Amino acid sequence: MFRIAEIQKNLLTLFGILLLAGVLIYLLAPAGITDYTVIGTSYWHETKNRLLIKTAYDYNSLEEINRFPTKLGDWRGYDFRYPDSVYEMLNASVILSRSYSSHGDLIWMDIINSHKGESFHDPKICYGGKWNIDDETLETFNVVGNQTHLTFHEMHTNRLDISNKKNPDTKQVVLYWFMFKRFSDEGVTMIRLSAPVRNTPEETFEMMKGFLEDELFAAMYEEEVEEVTVAENIIDKHGTTGVAIVATLILVPICLIILGPLASRVRKT
Repeated sequence: MFRIAEIQKNLLTLFGILLLAGVLIYLLAPAGITDYTVIGTSYWHETKNRLLIKTAYDYNSLEEINRFPTKLGDWRGYDFRYPDSVYEMLNASVILSRSYSSHGDLIWMDIINSHKGESFHDPKICYGGKWNIDDETLETFNVVGNQTHLTFHEMHTNRLDISNKKNPDTKQVVLYWFMFKRFSDEGVTMIRLSAPVRNTPEETFEMMKGFLEDELFAAMYEEEVEEVTVAENIIDKHGTTGVAIVATLILVPICLIILGPLASRVRKT
């Protein structure tokens, strides 16, 4: 009987501790955690390089994506289409292809959203037919949701330096990354930018980096705002009742932790 009481005491205390930890994690989590988008270098799963941020557009909606600005600072954008066979092969839900140009510089941008993994053919494989992959790296950028906002986030993208197999002097720099929401079946979005190399790949990359950090990111992602916690949100919505709800959620596991040893003492007496 003594051993059973000890086991029950330990289980009750352990359950209370685990419950308290879960309640605290829930109450202290940002109220809008499901609104955040995961940005990373791989699709369908998070990597150590991932970033959580809010997007300015719903990249699962063609109507929303069609509103993406064609004017970004000094850059002007024009939509274009690939051959129909490309769209049949991708079988994606949303595709936007646009070229941005400024003072003789040119960048092609593709936004592809899909629920199907086959829509995201590995760019290394796609380019492998007509292009040689000369170099493959990960690049780091500073993301600012607003030009006046001083909080920077580090974002990582894949980078490919490629050259045409038939004409090796024809080169491009390609940057691409993926976006998806946790706890959602809205699909995955791939953003791909490519630019022709005129002098060196590094000069082309620096030009693309300026476009991303100075213009594109500010249009794609929202300025970070101070996020309230779940507990604060409950209290703001329900006032005194909200305080009681939060207090109850915390007190219940605490009572279980206390009752464990007390139950054991009662059994002994």
